[in-house]
Amino acid sequence: MSDLSDATPLLARVYPNGVADVNHFHAAGGMGFLIKELLESGHLHEDVKTVWGDGLSNYTVEAKLLDDKLSFEQSPAESALPKVLTSTKTPFQPTGGLKLLTGNLGRSVIKVSAVKPEHRVVEARARVFHGQEGLQAAFKAGELTGDVIAVVRFSGPKALGMPELHKLTPALGVLQDRGHKVALLTDGRMSGASGKVPAAIHMTPKRSMAARSARSATAISSASMPMKAR
Repeated sequence: MSDLSDATPLLARVYPNGVADVNHFHAAGGMGFLIKELLESGHLHEDVKTVWGDGLSNYTVEAKLLDDKLSFEQSPAESALPKVLTSTKTPFQPTGGLKLLTGNLGRSVIKVSAVKPEHRVVEARARVFHGQEGLQAAFKAGELTGDVIAVVRFSGPKALGMPELHKLTPALGVLQDRGHKVALLTDGRMSGASGKVPAAIHMTPKRSMAARSARSATAISSASMPMKAR
């Protein structure tokens, strides 16, 4: 997944890695334009079978109702909103938004497309929480007042079913807006909700993370998050 991301250009700026929403994306050219660009540049293979039939070129069209009849029109040759959807000739960045991180705690996935370059390396004291509720309580109590790497453990599938951890983003985002260096490390998941906060998620092995963070928070007090880590 990380290797594929390294070879795939970033062509869309949709929230949280931009101010546009999916409606703007669709108005710019949508999936039809995006797939056409990736096909023409050699980033996708045409010789595949899909539920529609043979080839991905079937998906470079847009379905419309014209005079109460279904019609398929070719996607536009150029993006209608270049700041939202661009071509492979002028990508927002040459690589995609997913990276694999490795370190003394294990391996994790991080989405970097919405993280500004100045926030992509974080060195700070670690604070260990047993769930997102603990971090929220600490934030509301005014205990988080400086740089911090929040370690939220016991949030994976074997612990409590791997719930969505989107409640972490507002608090960490506020700390970042205040000028603090912040990051998140967890064995849980975030379905695109990490936004501008660097978040190493799906940490594995789970036992290693639990054991190391339980012994001492200082075990990762100087943890860093370089985006090119393998």
